[in-house]
Amino acid sequence: MNDMYQSKLFNRTQLQLAAWYALVFGLLLGLCGIGLERAVLYAQQYILRQKLQSLAGTLHDSIEPVLEQPDQINPKVKTLLPGLCIKDEICQQNNSSSRHIVGVFQQVGYYLRFTKRTGELLATVGQQPNVVNRPIPTQFWQILDDLKGDRYYQISLPLRTQTGEPWGYLQIGRSLKEWDDYLAMLRLFLLLGLPFVMVVIGGASWWLSGLAMKPIYQSYRRMQQFTSDAAHELRTPLTVLQSAIEETKLAENWPEVHQNLEMMERQNVRLSSLVRDLLLICRLEQPESNQFQPCCLNELIVDLVEELESLAVAAEITLKAQLPIAKSIIILGDAFQLYRMVSNLITNGIRYTPAGGMVTVSLEHTHYDALIQVRDTGIGIAPEVQSRIFNRFYRVQSDRSRSTGGVGLGLSIAQVIAHAHRGSIQVQSELGQGSTFTIQLPLKSKSYPKTFYSKG
Repeated sequence: MNDMYQSKLFNRTQLQLAAWYALVFGLLLGLCGIGLERAVLYAQQYILRQKLQSLAGTLHDSIEPVLEQPDQINPKVKTLLPGLCIKDEICQQNNSSSRHIVGVFQQVGYYLRFTKRTGELLATVGQQPNVVNRPIPTQFWQILDDLKGDRYYQISLPLRTQTGEPWGYLQIGRSLKEWDDYLAMLRLFLLLGLPFVMVVIGGASWWLSGLAMKPIYQSYRRMQQFTSDAAHELRTPLTVLQSAIEETKLAENWPEVHQNLEMMERQNVRLSSLVRDLLLICRLEQPESNQFQPCCLNELIVDLVEELESLAVAAEITLKAQLPIAKSIIILGDAFQLYRMVSNLITNGIRYTPAGGMVTVSLEHTHYDALIQVRDTGIGIAPEVQSRIFNRFYRVQSDRSRSTGGVGLGLSIAQVIAHAHRGSIQVQSELGQGSTFTIQLPLKSKSYPKTFYSKG
């Protein structure tokens, strides 16, 4: 039930992150879409305004010098504008676009109008918008709506006669239907595309937030497992201590009290060792706390073999070292940690090797790395559990481990130390044939003289 709740909690958090990502990006894309639509509209108006203004200015400068009577179209104007259709006259379609600029008005959407000072229509060129109640052109620029709902952009310029008397107005316009249809398609695309994009962003955000939260979730699960395992390991000796204390209180003779005190002392040692190992793991997982110095692995292994020789003899195990003779192998590291790492592997090999077996510690190097191998002829490790032996508190044979005082932290500590030194540790094992642990550590780039270290 607890795992289910935790899974729901992380899934809910992942969903919230995905929703926030989708919302924020959706708002940004929406603002970008609105900005794009405004930019297209502005560009449309600017281009159209420049073209209409250029046409109107050219025609205005060409026609105004030939105007004679106000509100009247004289033959000179017709000459300048072939195809000009006078109001109340029968007009013939002129398809020629080569004479003057009137060809522009043969294109779809463009039109030209001459109006009286009162706004009454005098003459036209091109397809005219069907506008009801056309106002007197008092504005320079106008947007007109026809009966079909189509819009037109129009410029109006006042005209004067040769004598400077007000003549009427020149109006040039273009239909905005093509532009409006384009903008409508753009708005529809943005309107329909935005939800689709938000769904895609939501899916991508769900996947990315899952990737981002995966290490957090794994760390959380490891912490939970670590807490549970640590509580379990601490509970056992504490229970034994509590029982021994209660029995001591009821004891009537000294031998029984002495026996209980020895048991309490053993459990206290076990608790102290467990707490010390837990604190070591916590410290090792903080890289900033490590202060590395040059360390000679040759000397380290020699000292270890000498120190653990008595343990091997007591277990009727042969312990030997195979080291390079001509060269000292030096790395940057913490001497105490390295000592503890190799010691854990050697003691583990002695612990799980039957009497008469052998544990061999060898040291080699490549161009970039130092290789430490601890081989034993012990019971071996089944393939299905080899991936778990470095887990904290994991024991292949829990009964035997408990009898020897182990709590399942030795290999975990060795792995953490190897990683803290930017190295790795691997295992090869076969049931009944023994195991080989290989530690790979980066060599120091520069050569150093022979260096001694403290075991701490």
